[in-house]
Amino acid sequence: MKLTVVIPTYNEAENVPKLIPALRRALEGIDYELLFVDDDSPDGTWRIVEEEQRKDARVRLLRRVGRRGLGSAIVEGIRAARGEFVVVMDADFQHPPELVPLLLREAERGAEVVVASRYRQGGGVRGWSLARRVISWGASLLAYLLLGEARKTSDPVSGFFLVKRGLNMEGVEGRGYKVLLEILAANPGAKVAEVPYVFSPRAAGRSKLGARDIADYALQVIWLSRPLRFALVGASGVLVNLGSMALLLSLGLPVDLASLTAIELSIAWNFSLHELWTFGSGFSRGVLRRYLGYHASVLAGALTQYLVMRLLYTLLSLNPLLGQLIGVFAGFLLNYALSRSLVWR
Repeated sequence: MKLTVVIPTYNEAENVPKLIPALRRALEGIDYELLFVDDDSPDGTWRIVEEEQRKDARVRLLRRVGRRGLGSAIVEGIRAARGEFVVVMDADFQHPPELVPLLLREAERGAEVVVASRYRQGGGVRGWSLARRVISWGASLLAYLLLGEARKTSDPVSGFFLVKRGLNMEGVEGRGYKVLLEILAANPGAKVAEVPYVFSPRAAGRSKLGARDIADYALQVIWLSRPLRFALVGASGVLVNLGSMALLLSLGLPVDLASLTAIELSIAWNFSLHELWTFGSGFSRGVLRRYLGYHASVLAGALTQYLVMRLLYTLLSLNPLLGQLIGVFAGFLLNYALSRSLVWR
């Protein structure tokens, strides 16, 4: 099968009867299926899809009872898709059905991810309030700042996109509702293309975007951002360092021995969290080698921190505490770069 269109739904009974014939017209001549992933809608959306499924084998229903969430519904739909290419779109006509063949055309030219972009030339939004525009811009900015893979597209928070089957889906779980970000993060080498479109107001029903969705998105970006995870692990290592040193001193160990032991414990702590969380991607061999490599990167970062502080203090007479702070940042960047490129490739 050439194409699967995954459509997550919840209370879309007004839109689905119009969407299915619109997609049939748009996809004429293409071998496709329409896979509706419904979170047991109280308005009976799943019943409408079920009836269409009886009449047309190209319509499929995945009814999820007892679980809910846009992100997880999209991921479940992608995993259940039969097509060579998978398009994800909403059911409310904010994503134009006639754009689906254009996404497929870009994929057939070699793209592995095709993003329907509101921010590429020719795209845009209609009917949005200033607050909604600010939320969208802020979401994109947050992704650009914290997730390097997001910079491969002008609309990293788009909910309308195509992915080629066979892309790495390890770790893609739909933690937030912007699944595209997770897919981009899991496939940093993927070839990305864009198709501009105009985002329109809903045809019927109510928007489900709320404060919880915004908070979930922020947590999702933090989870995906390796530099930020690296920094959070480092911050926790400071607590381990100071706490273990205080404990060792209370047990009567000499200062130097307590300090060195605490440093080693914090390095081991940081390494373990980086191994499992920051860079964890199923590494199975060379743990000792990575541990020693991480020691080297930590040493290089500490040396950079000291040299930056000393140079700023000596050459510019900068306050040594301020110089130390700048040095910490420089050391962090070097430590992260070495860890990413040499320790956890």
